Amino acid sequence: WHIGEKCLAPCLENGKLHEGTISSIGKDKNGKSFAVVSFLESEERKILITKLCRAEASTGPWKSLIFDDGDLEKPYFPDRNLPSPAVAFKLSDNGDFIPYTINRYLRDYQREGAQFLYGHYANKEGCILGDDMGLGKTIQVISFLAAVLHKKGTCEDVENNMPEFLLRTMKKESKCNPKKTFLIVAPLSVLYNWKDELDTWGYFKVSVLHGSKKHDDLSRIKQGKCEVALTTYEILRLYLDEFNSVEWSAVIVDEAHRIKNPKAQITQTMKSLKCNVRIGLTGTILQNNMKELWCVMDWAVPGLLGSRLHFKKKFSDPVEHGQRHTATKRELATGRKAMLKLARKMSGWFLRRTKALISDQLPKKEDRIVYCSLTEFQKAVYQAVLETEDVGLVLQAGESCSCNSGRKRKNCCYKVNAHGETIKSLRFSYLTILQKVANHAALLQTDNTSKQQEAHIKRVCSQVFSSFPDFVQLSKDAAFETISDPKYSGKMKV
Repeated sequence: WHIGEKCLAPCLENGKLHEGTISSIGKDKNGKSFAVVSFLESEERKILITKLCRAEASTGPWKSLIFDDGDLEKPYFPDRNLPSPAVAFKLSDNGDFIPYTINRYLRDYQREGAQFLYGHYANKEGCILGDDMGLGKTIQVISFLAAVLHKKGTCEDVENNMPEFLLRTMKKESKCNPKKTFLIVAPLSVLYNWKDELDTWGYFKVSVLHGSKKHDDLSRIKQGKCEVALTTYEILRLYLDEFNSVEWSAVIVDEAHRIKNPKAQITQTMKSLKCNVRIGLTGTILQNNMKELWCVMDWAVPGLLGSRLHFKKKFSDPVEHGQRHTATKRELATGRKAMLKLARKMSGWFLRRTKALISDQLPKKEDRIVYCSLTEFQKAVYQAVLETEDVGLVLQAGESCSCNSGRKRKNCCYKVNAHGETIKSLRFSYLTILQKVANHAALLQTDNTSKQQEAHIKRVCSQVFSSFPDFVQLSKDAAFETISDPKYSGKMKV
């Protein structure tokens, strides 16, 4: 074997042979010869020489057991109708365009979204893409990334993603720009969905900065071996200094409405991340009040809406006063003017489209109400809860006190129960308990409650389930069978 020679080496995950190139040869401490093999995914592994096989000659550098000619284009959905012709979509005169492999699957509004993101990136400023959920914010971002990273979605990307030494061996130069590195911050629940989508829609060099290998991946990023880095809000907060040691081309934040509280750690972390181009993705930028809107926009485009006090005086207060049911005509008019002024001020940096764009393609919404009656067991447990001493205190709270003071029981001798819990707290606690019984009695078990109510629920369970010892034992011995048994929940009968 020689350095630079192609070989077939077994994959650690499944043992299948994948084509790679030998980058170095050596011996371990036991005297056994091994080769460092580089695969097309830019991954290197030490493999014993005895496990290598000869690779057959191929007609191109991208030919391997991983790819076939028909599978090289990304994305490729053979069962999907193409909404657009297979041509590239030009974003600028600088040679940046969405490759035809992606553009053929995009709708007009998605191209508009990619153009919106690209325009702000080119101007080195932030923005917010606020489309409704389901309109493809992820795909619009990937289209934008493919354009600025000069992706083609073909075998050319596969070749460009090869290690530098391999390209030198083949006497080729990478056409990718290694200086561009993008950071995507997302909740852990969707982090790997981003990875899957990036892998589906193109050949991107992606690193997931989460788990035990995040430090190794950070080193790869600093060496320019990564184009897109994925991480979570929490990892970013814990390792902010290391993230700030990387020169990010842009930071893209999924579910940007989480940056809604100026005093929260997550907001302070995001504002401390060194990057001028901040792109936020959210379908619900306004959740509770307009102050949250200011916080998100001030992260993406600092100073656009002025200071927090300025925003409150000019926009937030007038709009909220105008929305009160007691608002005067003057307040209504002032509120409308403030809202229109705010919309005009944000229009260049905030793009939002609703599902009305694709309403004709969505199935008609159909609501079905299904009534689930309580089983005999649930009724018995429900009645047992009603017969507890605490519920008796709650039900009789409005009656006259037995001490003949003329005051109500809850304001006189029965303000708290034997454990010092107020009537008000008991009322809400037992409403929750009765809701759980109506759902499934197993939800009353201590393991399914918060620590705050654990002692309370445990005491209630000891009273309620004293009449149903078989159910308690079954819940421990055969939890799944018990929960799914129609005897214990009316929902299981439907």
